[in-house]
Amino acid sequence: METSHPGNIGSAARAMMTMGLSDLVLVNPREKNATAHPNAIALASGAMEVLSKARIVPSLSEAIADVHFAVGFTARRRELSHPIMPLREAVAVALGVALAEAGTERKIALVFGNEAMCLSNEDVAQCQLAATIPANPEYSSLNVAQSIQVAAYEVMMQSGAAESAFKVEDHDERRQVSVGEIEHFLKHLEMTAIDSGFLDPTSPKRFMTRMQRLFTRARLEPEEVAILRGLLASFQQPKQRPK
Repeated sequence: METSHPGNIGSAARAMMTMGLSDLVLVNPREKNATAHPNAIALASGAMEVLSKARIVPSLSEAIADVHFAVGFTARRRELSHPIMPLREAVAVALGVALAEAGTERKIALVFGNEAMCLSNEDVAQCQLAATIPANPEYSSLNVAQSIQVAAYEVMMQSGAAESAFKVEDHDERRQVSVGEIEHFLKHLEMTAIDSGFLDPTSPKRFMTRMQRLFTRARLEPEEVAILRGLLASFQQPKQRPK
């Protein structure tokens, strides 16, 4: 709503794109050609896919005309007809509406005020829900682009988009050594420890038990075991370094 600084528009576009959101609507920004402003382009940092397609409209009512559920963000307590929910709860409610009927597209909107002011009571009244982002009570001032980043992250996480849109390394997919390979490595380790004089075989205490726990938790890969066994072998047959 009525963004004062074009840079914040670019930052908002970047925040949205990193979280998989693309539909940016600007209500009466101070700069009439805000999406083409050099500061907006610079702070978008490559998120031109969102910035260049942003719609500019004169009023909030036009911005959310095709929306089924709008969440208005506010940082201050006020007299409103509906309660103010923390961000996480508000997103859960909004996504519940969006996904209420399978195969039916229901649009939700996150509505933010400008840099200096929260949304007015009249603006919030046009939304179905009011939300706030929990923050340090002694200093709760969030830049509008920061607020959008936090809210967009919450939407991405609760919608499950993070799992489908972003490939995160799954450690379960790594090839891991077998139990037998770990046992061979541990025997090699024990023998090397005894040969070096580090481990007294007559009084081993819990050395090997602890080593087994350590390397079992580590979920070693074959290359890692090969490196460790090569290191142990070098201890058993040390070579003179060339001078």
